[in-house]
Amino acid sequence: MIGMSGHPVIGYIGRKWETLARVCSHPIPEIPAMTDIDGLYRAILDHPDDDTPRLIYADAIEDAGESERAGFIRLQVEAARAEDDDPVAVRVRCFRGNAPPGDWLNQLPPLPNGLEWAMPPFRRGFPADVQARVGAAAFVAHADELFQLAPVESLRLTATRVAEADALADCEFLSRITRLEFPEGLSGPFARRVLNSPHLTRLTELSVGPQMTVPATAQALARSRAFPHLTVLCWRDDQRRGGSIVTELTRQEFMYQLKRLDLSGNRITAERLARLVATPVVASVKDLNLSDNLLGLEGVQALNTHFLLQLRGLHLARTLPGEGGVRALVEAMFIAGLRSLNLSGNILGPSTATALAGSPSVAELRILDLRDNRLGDAGAATLATSPYLGSLLLLDLAENGIGDAGADALSQAPTLSGLVALELAGNTISEPTQKRLRDRFGERVFL
Repeated sequence: MIGMSGHPVIGYIGRKWETLARVCSHPIPEIPAMTDIDGLYRAILDHPDDDTPRLIYADAIEDAGESERAGFIRLQVEAARAEDDDPVAVRVRCFRGNAPPGDWLNQLPPLPNGLEWAMPPFRRGFPADVQARVGAAAFVAHADELFQLAPVESLRLTATRVAEADALADCEFLSRITRLEFPEGLSGPFARRVLNSPHLTRLTELSVGPQMTVPATAQALARSRAFPHLTVLCWRDDQRRGGSIVTELTRQEFMYQLKRLDLSGNRITAERLARLVATPVVASVKDLNLSDNLLGLEGVQALNTHFLLQLRGLHLARTLPGEGGVRALVEAMFIAGLRSLNLSGNILGPSTATALAGSPSVAELRILDLRDNRLGDAGAATLATSPYLGSLLLLDLAENGIGDAGADALSQAPTLSGLVALELAGNTISEPTQKRLRDRFGERVFL
């Protein structure tokens, strides 16, 4: 995919370049003198935010005989534009649309010493996710070379040394980064220096891990130049039960840009959650991940607040809400707007299916994840006959103790014709019943 100078596209790029000049959101140079596809790839490097050069590149390589790569680029671009609950995004998620075919990973260009491709590396059809395992110095030293190779936009720093913070913050190539990830966490001084870099002009996504993270880190983040511009924040602080980030978030009046907030795995209690969702800082959040926290019934009840009316996706895996929590959930004021709900791993029984299937408020759900529960045949049959689940695109009932009776009910479900995927792996279903499921859903059922 990179540097394909042996693929002539005579006259093609000239015509496409004129189209690019008309529709590209950034000014582009005059058409270069070129006889192959490398010049079009250069346009992608020069204008990484624009999808148009990528799609024109896909057209060009398809004409040059690389239809599989072209299709991959188009699919990833389309999925990146879509919401998580859009049919295209669901298909990509369920049918490994982010995984390139064949041996493409082996064809990625080698990176400078100290850097490697994160997996999966592809974003919008091209390798874009890089990680440095030994510190930021490798990125700073080789950034110029790196951005000549690929439209890199995501940087993962496993090791963060305070001594390297100044050099990283002063690196002008940070202006190309939209996502920063610190899987092992970061200290307060490092966060304070780097997150105030004047070059982080495109940063919208930040992910912080737990090991080195301290309360001073949360404070430095909340006071940083980058913080108000984040659209995605993922925070892990499991040793301190999420107290520091909850405290800092509740001090904010508004965060108009924040659309996705991932606080999973922090051991957050119902009391702390109640404080957070009672403040306007969550008013713009559309996707909230609270999985693997200590919520229980009280935590779910705390979610019933008008500040979450914009919510479209809610993740409550392994939070043990119980049947009472699920009933509280379907009565919450935001539930009618919810498109995606994850209740996996919560030891939920058939009565939970009754609460969900009998509620008109879930009629707009497109993704329902009930994996690793105890719904059994009765729960599966209840969901199959619900008149309110006709909008579902993905129904995950893997590992739920479902047998032939429940599977047969699903194969005859009158309102599940729109499913993109039905997950039933880990259930004991006989071959004849599996055949009936395949006759109904084809490749959309996973057994």
